[in-house]
Amino acid sequence: MDDYAQKLDVKGLKRHLIEKEGVPPMVVYEVEGQTSKNVMVYGHLDKQPYGEGWDADKHPIDPVVQDGWMYGRGGCDDGYAFFSTLLAIKLAQT
Repeated sequence: MDDYAQKLDVKGLKRHLIEKEGVPPMVVYEVEGQTSKNVMVYGHLDKQPYGEGWDADKHPIDPVVQDGWMYGRGGCDDGYAFFSTLLAIKLAQT
């Protein structure tokens, strides 16, 4: 992942490694934005099976806006969040 991220040459990309004993490490990538708005994308590399929503009013695929926040799995729950997010940022920077 790191090699791929570096080859993309995304402007302002920073990598943070968070390690805690007894827990797998977490890698966080940060890209400084050019506006005051923030976006957080969470993803993981393992595959998650399709299933029912994690909450009674949330569907696993259809996004829901609730209290100003959007919830939904979409393309970020199939192992491609890292790649698709960095590519989208790279495209937005060109």
